[in-house]
This record gives sequence, structure tokens and C-alpha cells, in this order.
Amino acid sequence: MKFKYKAKKSLDETTEGVIETESLEQAIESLERKGIIPIVIEPQGKDTVSVQSLGATTNLQLGKWGGKKLTAFTQKLYNLTKSNVELLAALKVLSQNNFDRTERLLLEDISQSIKSGMTLSQAFSRHPRYFPLLYVNIVRAGESSGQLKDSFSQLLSYLQRIEELRMKIQQALAYPIFMIIVGAATIFVMLSFILPRLVGMFEDFQAVLPLPTRILLAVSNIFQQYWFIVVIILAAGFFILQKKYSLRGTLFSYLKFRLPLVKSLVYKQAVANFATSLSLLLKSGVNLLSALGIVAPVIDNPVYIAQLGQVRQDIKEGASFSQALVKVKIFPDFFIQMIRVGEESGRLESVLADIADSCQEEIESDLKIISALIEPAIILVLGLIIGCMVLAVLLPIFNINTLVGP
Repeated sequence: MKFKYKAKKSLDETTEGVIETESLEQAIESLERKGIIPIVIEPQGKDTVSVQSLGATTNLQLGKWGGKKLTAFTQKLYNLTKSNVELLAALKVLSQNNFDRTERLLLEDISQSIKSGMTLSQAFSRHPRYFPLLYVNIVRAGESSGQLKDSFSQLLSYLQRIEELRMKIQQALAYPIFMIIVGAATIFVMLSFILPRLVGMFEDFQAVLPLPTRILLAVSNIFQQYWFIVVIILAAGFFILQKKYSLRGTLFSYLKFRLPLVKSLVYKQAVANFATSLSLLLKSGVNLLSALGIVAPVIDNPVYIAQLGQVRQDIKEGASFSQALVKVKIFPDFFIQMIRVGEESGRLESVLADIADSCQEEIESDLKIISALIEPAIILVLGLIIGCMVLAVLLPIFNINTLVGP
């Protein structure tokens, strides 16, 4: 199979290319042997897998599962294996009860792969857009220890925790975002439709209009006559920024670590996800170097991912995990101190789980504070903007006798 990849050679240098190996794991291992850290790696082009479905040969086009679907799949598979249902039979049950044709084909392909001699983890690794590398490695660890059911239990707890944290952040930000959208729509309607209807009435006045009214009318005229220029400028600015930061990740990934209020939440979420993922891998028996390579993408910050590559290199050269972290300054001092304690006590995976719990508590506390402050702040700002616009419209009406004159 050919895999297209984007990887970090150093903190500021990114490389792209194509590598041909038998599996995704081999591709990652080959890249790491070359001293580069993969950021994105996926089958080249439209890689398809032929499977038999409903008596006809079809092609399984690559799709993608989000956190909810992967959690639901893991929950069902765990329930079946916990009930001592044989693996192939469990996959057959899931396939027969799945109404999504693409997902049904995916499950059938996994079954066919197992029947041909592959392990479950190898079958999962054929579909990296559905099953992340971390997921595949936990399943492989369960296969090696003969505790596959326990691996699904660990994965389910992990995915539920990550999804719960993500949902809490989304719910906390949903109402403020809705208010901003409604406020922006209200301002747009006033500038585009309401004010132009009043312009004709104001044009009959011989006297000079109040300054707020003139400013508002000027803004309205610019908005009406040159809106396409504004759109072009915004689109060009977005394109330039996206191009500038495309080598270091998406613009969204870049901005979310820098926007006020949001950046603190995003950073703490990244730390919590990293600690939870690393703890899970270490508990499953994955060595630290391999685990760091697997969990790096969880942070979702290209700069941090590259710095973790340096951490791995320092550990290879003999430094401890905490010593390597001190050099890159990705994580706060408290995190590094806890890691040092975990190393000295031989309880690194447990300490990482404690760090994740602490970060989650901080996030929940921050969400309550932000929700309590941001909503009235948005109402106040939107109220001031709309209130000033209404006042600018009403001022000439209040002073109509003065404007018309004797």
C-alpha cells in the first residue's frame, strides 16, 4: 500500500511525500527510523478495498468516523465480547444491524481480513481514517495479553471521557456563539434594509444631520455599494493566513491556541487528552517512546507535535521523560513535577491519569466562570452597538423641527 504523509523534520521544517509499505504501522515505523515525526498519514488517492455485499462486488470508499461514532462502535463491540460472543460473530451482528451502507461494508471487510488470517488490530489498521493509531495499538496490546475484552473496556472509558469533555466545551460555547450570530444578523438587516428606507426621508432635510446619523449612513452606504469588496478582502485575508500556516497545520488549529478565553480551554483540553492517552497506552504495556509517537497527534498543535519529537529524541539519548519535557516547555511546571514524581515512584501511568483528572476539573471550573461572564458581556456589547444604531436613526426624528427650520 502507498501512504501519503506530512511529517516534521524539525521545529520549523515540514516535509511531505509518499511511502510504500504493507501496513500503516510499518509506514510510521519507517518514517520514525528516518528521524521524522508523522503528522498526517493516510492511503494515497482513493484507496479502495473490494468486498462482497448483498451478492455484488462493490468498493469501500474511505470515510471517517468522529468521536461519537467510534464510541458507539466500541460500546457495541464491548457489550458483545463481554457477553462471550465470538469476534467474527460480533462483527456480523454489528454489520447486519447497521443501516449505513459504507459502515456495513467496512465491518464486512474487517471480517474478511480476519478470516484471511489477520488479527483484529491489523484489520483495523487497514482503515486509519476510521480507527486512529492509538485505538489500533490498544487493541494490539489486548490481543498480545489475551485480554481483548479489557482493551475494549479501556478504550470505551477513554473515548467516553474525551467525548464528554469535548461536549462540555461545545455546550458552554454554543449559546454565546448563537448570540453573536443573531446579533450580527440583526446588524446586517438594519444596515442593509432598514436604514436605506430612512435615507430618502433624511435627504429632504436642508440642515446638517447629527454626527452619529451621518456616520451610520456612511457605513450603510459603504456596506450597500462595496459589500463585494469587503467579502473579497475577507476571503483574501483568510486565504493568505491559511497559506501561511498550512505547513504548520490548519488555520483553525493555529488560531484556537491563540484566541482569548478559548486558548486556555483548548490548551488544558489538549493536556488532559495527552495525559489520558499516554496513561492508557502505558497501562496497556506500550513502551514510552512508542507511546509518545502515537499520542502526539492528540495535542492537535503542529508546533507541540514537533517538540514532542525532540522529547523522544532526548529520551533515546538517555534523558528521563521529565528532563526532556523541561527543555521544550510544552507543559506547565506542575505537569513536569508530577511526571518526575511518577518516574521516581514507578507509577507514571497513574500519575498521568491524576493529571488528566486535575485538568478536567480545571476545565469544568473555567467553563462555569466563562459562561457566567461571556454571556452578559456579549449582551452588553451587542446592546451597545444596536442601541447606538437605533439612537443614530432616532436623533434626526427627535430634532425634526430643528432640521426642517421655520
